[in-house]
Amino acid sequence: MLNTTIATRTRPFTDPHPISTIKADAIARRDEQFATRKARIADLVRDNPQEPDEFYWTMVYDLEHAPTVTSRARLLEYGIIPVPPQELADPTSLHDELWTIIEALSLVGIYLMNTGHLTDSDLYARLYYRILDEETRLMPPASEAAEYIDCLHPMDMHHPLGKMLTSRCGKMPEPTNRLYIRGPKCTVPYTLNSRDEHLPRPSFA
Repeated sequence: MLNTTIATRTRPFTDPHPISTIKADAIARRDEQFATRKARIADLVRDNPQEPDEFYWTMVYDLEHAPTVTSRARLLEYGIIPVPPQELADPTSLHDELWTIIEALSLVGIYLMNTGHLTDSDLYARLYYRILDEETRLMPPASEAAEYIDCLHPMDMHHPLGKMLTSRCGKMPEPTNRLYIRGPKCTVPYTLNSRDEHLPRPSFA
């Protein structure tokens, strides 16, 4: 169970970017694209009287026609520009930045899964240098089509920790109404950690 007070850095932090302007621009772009989405779904319903169900055409639009966007761009809607890994000087700062990003992604309907083989440092680097720049469909958080990002890379599965997670491959996490709290620091390499048990998940209606 999430709320909009999350996705906020808890450590003392001064952003070097003009973040208010960047955030406002990102929200304006998002709202324009969502207005286009609403109009296009209405067009699909109108032009297909043989299938007038709006929910059906919403799913069609979101999965097949919605524009693509990177997760890094969506973070801007919450005024978050991720800090480069080399600028995070201690485990507490790293943990705070990692979970701030995880939470912000969940607020836009993007969820991580299968992270238990990665330390905080490993997961943050994988997010910063690869995952945040991968494109995904632009959908409202309330869309039925949530986006799940599997952090278990195929090459991970050739090694002992990755092999321990292979049984989870392809299994989507279940929605939950559990009270959300951040997971603990995960700094010990070569061991599975409990992060996945704490990751944000969609809530039941």
